[in-house]
Amino acid sequence: MKQKTALIITILIIVIGSNLLAEISIPGLVRGGQTIEEKYPDGRIEILGIHVKGPLVLGQMLIAIFLSIAFIQSGIDKIVDRKGNIDYFKNQFANSPLSKVSSIALTLITVMELTAGGLLAYGVVYAITDQTTMMIFNGLLISSFTLIALFFGQRLAKDYDGAATIVLYFILTMLGIMSMY
Repeated sequence: MKQKTALIITILIIVIGSNLLAEISIPGLVRGGQTIEEKYPDGRIEILGIHVKGPLVLGQMLIAIFLSIAFIQSGIDKIVDRKGNIDYFKNQFANSPLSKVSSIALTLITVMELTAGGLLAYGVVYAITDQTTMMIFNGLLISSFTLIALFFGQRLAKDYDGAATIVLYFILTMLGIMSMY
């Protein structure tokens, strides 16, 4: 009974909230009935005072923000809880060729994640200030190599569920790279 009540309340909040958003004017939001082309006839988009070349660049920036959060958080976690991560790596790769190099692998993955996340975060700032997404592209390339390394390790460890999760991040990365052309 409580679950049904919570579901009904959630649906009502979504419906009422979306109707309220359609009525109020928030800078950067397209109002109901207005197209993107009508709102931004020159192709440039402005969100919270930030000018973006267009929807493709906005998408690239959002992908970069998403992946930079994932990689930076993961890299910092590997530094802060190094012992726990080494124990995890040793356990994960106990029956694989990586069992003897788990500490080195952890360090390499940490450097790759922090490099990818840092490049992506810097790329977003660079895209805003210099109006070019070249640094995002470089971050996406490092991200793809990092994800391939992670995927390779998961497959060697026969952790197929973990490998499947990495595929989702890889697809997002490939969409970001393909959107550059």
